[in-house]
Amino acid sequence: MTRLQTLPPTEQIYRSHVPPQYDGFPIEKYFATRFSYQDEEEWSHQIFAGKIIVNGKVALIGQKLRTSDLTVTNAGFRIEPAADRTLNVIYEDKDIRAFNKRAPIPVHPCGRYYKNSMTEILKQVYLNEVPRPIQRLDVTTTGIIVFARTQKAAAFLMQEFKQNRVEKEYFALVEGVPESKQFTIDQPIGKLAGSKRVVGEGIPGFQSARTDVEWLTSINNCSLLKVIPRSGRTNQIRVHLASVGLPIYNDSVYGRGKVSDFEFSLHHRCMKFRCFDTQIQLTAIWPPHFQPYVNKIEEKK
Repeated sequence: MTRLQTLPPTEQIYRSHVPPQYDGFPIEKYFATRFSYQDEEEWSHQIFAGKIIVNGKVALIGQKLRTSDLTVTNAGFRIEPAADRTLNVIYEDKDIRAFNKRAPIPVHPCGRYYKNSMTEILKQVYLNEVPRPIQRLDVTTTGIIVFARTQKAAAFLMQEFKQNRVEKEYFALVEGVPESKQFTIDQPIGKLAGSKRVVGEGIPGFQSARTDVEWLTSINNCSLLKVIPRSGRTNQIRVHLASVGLPIYNDSVYGRGKVSDFEFSLHHRCMKFRCFDTQIQLTAIWPPHFQPYVNKIEEKK
């Protein structure tokens, strides 16, 4: 059963370097664009209050940022959103640890999440290790997440990802039934103002993206799909499925709205990769609300 935990208020201090695409942005626009959980007016209040430091100096309204500038933001004491902090280890050796991630919880501190993030939890559990995630999973995505235990392992695995030598299978519960049993979504993805992404050429910063989809079964106009991303764009599966009229169930950003605090419906179930000389194949158990669909498939065999 999902257990959401709310932590006492904590002082939240964030450090980040300015990426090249934000070079020359006024500081309030940079924060409102990159960290869109607050609007430009709210960020301006924080800047005016001296809560943001750039390269060791208090920031000023309208100050233009340059690539690689170091920003430090003191967000003060805040209550974070509740999160499922359960750690489910599914594999470990001297080089990596793999978990069946629950939801909602981010991998890194982001937005209004800070201590309620996997990296922060792992720092408390494994005191002598630096958490090094080798992949991304959204806050509401469940399933396999892999952390390297050494810098050497992290570098090796990042190269495996870059060379497309890692096999991944996701499963999604979506609203609607696809017209074809198997199909490919080959549409570039770009970013609108804030953090929401859409498909289409001409969208700012658009990048090619491809997703292979297979229909498995349906119950009451909801379908279980096997999804294989052939590229690694942020929110790719969620954006692509929504673009063809098959939004993921209980997706508050790209779907038809949040209907549950528990039944998040994109699951990273299978992963196959090599870490040095070891071949590793991982499987994460199904979330409970996927089980009726899995049972229906099993009954047909």
